Amino acid sequence: MTETTLQHAIQEAIRKRGGLTLKLHGSPYMRAGTPDLLCTLNGVPAMVEVKLPGRVVTLKQRHELKQWEAQGWRAGVAHSVEEALAIITGCLYPSAPPTGAYHSGP
Repeated sequence: MTETTLQHAIQEAIRKRGGLTLKLHGSPYMRAGTPDLLCTLNGVPAMVEVKLPGRVVTLKQRHELKQWEAQGWRAGVAHSVEEALAIITGCLYPSAPPTGAYHSGP
């Protein structure tokens, strides 16, 4: 599985639940560390950084996620579809916490 494949699976899962999602592509006009996906589900905004299992966020990515959380958004790193949905719904890790996950929200 590639990170792009995982991003597509996350986007599809959000859409199937009635949510909206946009892939944010890096460019010279975008700040370094901007999360991969802008999402909303049931009116709740979220930013999700997608990483393959075993991969970790950079310091810039962690800083960006914290900035979005400071504005009241849900934000975190997802290594799976389940983790992404947990970040967005606020129901963190219903089965078991994944190793290496980052989420500093409520």
